[in-house]
Amino acid sequence: MISLEHVARRNSDEYVAEANTLINELGVFKSHSDIWAFTDIKTASSCYIHHSRIPVAVAAYAAIDPIFAAGRIPNFTLVDLVIKISCMDAIESTAFAIICGAEPPIFPSAAQRGEIFGETAWRIVSDYGLESCFKQVRAYGSEGRHYTMRPQGFDYDHSEPMPEALKAMRKSYRAMEPVQRIMVLTLLHLYLQERDKVFLIGGCPTKISAVEALKALREDTQALKTWAHLLGHYAGW
Repeated sequence: MISLEHVARRNSDEYVAEANTLINELGVFKSHSDIWAFTDIKTASSCYIHHSRIPVAVAAYAAIDPIFAAGRIPNFTLVDLVIKISCMDAIESTAFAIICGAEPPIFPSAAQRGEIFGETAWRIVSDYGLESCFKQVRAYGSEGRHYTMRPQGFDYDHSEPMPEALKAMRKSYRAMEPVQRIMVLTLLHLYLQERDKVFLIGGCPTKISAVEALKALREDTQALKTWAHLLGHYAGW
């Protein structure tokens, strides 16, 4: 009998090979010294990038030259990147993880992906002190602990905002460090899967470029890996 672990390993190996091909098609490779570099600047500057591959491309180019990345994929925000995650296939998700130095995601079952995603989401809330922005509620779904997580400031049983709680959430967000804000925006928009019109509005600094976010995360290697691990195992909400 073949174990799920064996299936996950086999799938990961297959996806890694195709993911590396995708990365090379973007004009990028990883040198023997573990440094990302351009294979061909002309390819990187002019190759066609399908919309679902934009997160991979911006992560790859930002790892080499943030200024080039910002010019190659202009006006692309962190929120844009997060919303694109649901469009990515297994190869693209694997390529994204590789670029960010994370372990390739596993794909054996929706339940297992949900378990990994939910545990990672709650670990991020705990490790980065994001309790002022997210709360535990009764489960609104299954196959993952993330179904017990919701943004603060909203009464989910009655589907209505809670003005004072929203005010407190926004105040807390404005006082956060850059990596904390990145994690909040990531979790919030993975939950919403659209632009926020309720929670972090009214002057909250949320228009962070994807390149700026990647640069801040790369300065904290573990933060980048954890963030990519979360995105790679997105299992719906």
